[in-house]
Parts: sequence; structure tokens; C-alpha cells
Amino acid sequence: MQPKISGFNETEQANLAKGLAAGRELCLALSGHHKGPPSADLLDQVFKKWAAQPTNSRMPAADVASGLGSLFGELLRVDFGFIWQMIEDQYGTEPALIDENTGSVIFPVNAVWKRIEPELDTAPFFRPMYESIARHLEKVRTGQGMN
Repeated sequence: MQPKISGFNETEQANLAKGLAAGRELCLALSGHHKGPPSADLLDQVFKKWAAQPTNSRMPAADVASGLGSLFGELLRVDFGFIWQMIEDQYGTEPALIDENTGSVIFPVNAVWKRIEPELDTAPFFRPMYESIARHLEKVRTGQGMN
């Protein structure tokens, strides 16, 4: 199946807003952060603190994936000019960020899920992913990654 890319409809916009709110709530609860967009480093700290909480008293994994993934996506949108889109393929439909100039695609919510399931991985990943995306975009935008 050829992937189908489309803009967010009203429901998807509402889901993004809900995810951003959950992410902000988690950042406030675990770090006290409440002003401005969180950095990749802060997202790593919050994820690690969430993972260290007892399973029965922490925010549900789905809310964490949606919340921190949405906040990370917004960071990429603001810093690098990505746009939110829905991508549908043989595996399902999910939100993604696309750089229209390079064709680069990032699945931020899925990236968080991969740190939660099948086994919780608390190693920092937001900062390394952010830096990797920055390097990739720089190479592609300057023509170094076109070989």
C-alpha cells in the first residue's frame, strides 16, 4: 500500500491538543516546568522520572506517548519547520511530522511508544534524536546528503 498523507482533520487537531495538554501536565508534575516549550533535555528528564514511578501510580503509558511525543513534535515543528500530517499505510494511521523541503518524516508519538513497549527503556532519546534530526536536515539542506 502506498502511504497516504493528509492534513489533520478536526478530530486529529483535537487529539494533538489533548496530547500537548497531557505532555504539559506531565512536565509540570514531574519537573515543575510550566513556561514556554520544553527542551529535548527536559523531555528526557520527565520520561525518566515517569518511568521511575511505581506502575500503579503513574500516568498511563498511552498518555505519556501521546503527551511527550506531541511536545517533541511541536519542538521539531517550531525549530525545523516540519508540519503535522497524518500518514496511513499498511500498518495503520498515525500522526507524523514532515519536512516538505527534504521529504524527511518523523513519527514522534511512535518514537516514545518504542521506548515503552515491549520493554521500558529509560536511556535518554529525545536529545539524541533531536541532534540526529538536526544533523540530517543540515546535510540534506546543504546537499551533502544527496549522494
